[in-house]
Amino acid sequence: MAYIPAELRGNLRKYKYAGADHSLVSRYVLQPYWNWLVTLVPMWMAPNLVTLIGFSFILLNVALTLFFSPDLVTPLPSWCYYLFGFGLFMYQSLDAIDGKQARRTGQSGPLGELFDHGCDALNTTLTVLTVAPALGYGKSWWMLLSMASTLANFFLTTWEEYHTGVLYLGFFSGPVEGILMVVATFFVTGYFGPEFWQQAVPGSNGAVTLMEATMVLGLAVIGLNIFNSAVNVVRASKLRGEQGASPAAALAGLAPFAISVVLVYLWAASNPAIIADHLVPLTLYVTFFFGHLVGRIITAHVIKAPYPYGNVNWIPAVLALGNVASGWLLGGGERLVPAEYDGLLLWVSVGFSMTVYARFALGVIGDICDELDIWCLTIKHPQGQDKKKAQ
Repeated sequence: MAYIPAELRGNLRKYKYAGADHSLVSRYVLQPYWNWLVTLVPMWMAPNLVTLIGFSFILLNVALTLFFSPDLVTPLPSWCYYLFGFGLFMYQSLDAIDGKQARRTGQSGPLGELFDHGCDALNTTLTVLTVAPALGYGKSWWMLLSMASTLANFFLTTWEEYHTGVLYLGFFSGPVEGILMVVATFFVTGYFGPEFWQQAVPGSNGAVTLMEATMVLGLAVIGLNIFNSAVNVVRASKLRGEQGASPAAALAGLAPFAISVVLVYLWAASNPAIIADHLVPLTLYVTFFFGHLVGRIITAHVIKAPYPYGNVNWIPAVLALGNVASGWLLGGGERLVPAEYDGLLLWVSVGFSMTVYARFALGVIGDICDELDIWCLTIKHPQGQDKKKAQ
């Protein structure tokens, strides 16, 4: 099955990545380290393989979290938090140098951006899951709020790139400072333990914990980034106004994310047991749901396709809410499927969303590889190969 229409595949060859990173930490601290790190990567290694190796650190973090703290509340051994901090830092490092590896091997192209952004989208939710037992917000609405805010930041950055053509990272961005803050959180937890974050903030008379203060600070920074993304899109839409673009049409692109947030919130709120006992499958459902949601936007940006509004992964949430509504419609509050089966329904939803995302990702990768005559995880045409043949 072809996921990229034949009439749009030619745009893959025209695609050029455009990014703007205004982070001072990135420019003056991390760039020299990244420039050195990429020299350690062998020239035969494909850029996407560098990305995948980095993402494997996140998968290891998730596996250890679910093994030691399946309820997202039980404290993990201290060495796990140190390992999580190291793993997340390595993910950031390899994520930062995959583009450098692409340029030094002559493999730059649209597949790299799609593969990179796809891993970033999955990591956004998975890291929220690993942070839960570290900060102590498992089994609480704080976790859903943290998830919604970080996903909103990523979604608006993707939405902004679709409309402006530029991946813009501000002076304080999630991929740089945001990840470093989480790394620091893991190290602090490893040393002091999760209970450190449950201490009261000095001067608050016990009303505010360090965890809550940290969450509010993070939400404030994310809110500022979201505002900047919206301003950039509105400005770009006004500049393109003579070609029929309008700020209202661009802002309508926020609807898919807003609908998704409402659906997940209503499902979680419909049964207290979901927050208390089923946050893991809910998080995994959102992980693949969100990966598919932003993946379609990134793909549309690359091939210059219309903005995607609908999403098939809404189906499980809509059916679940329909089941909740059946209790009201039938009277007596009895649902067609009893509430005690919500955990099972969530795991079925995980399987559904994972299948949808996997088919989409593999389909898009296959279409791009076929069109550009490349391989995904290995280098099919090494740089300079054509010159050697000509000689």
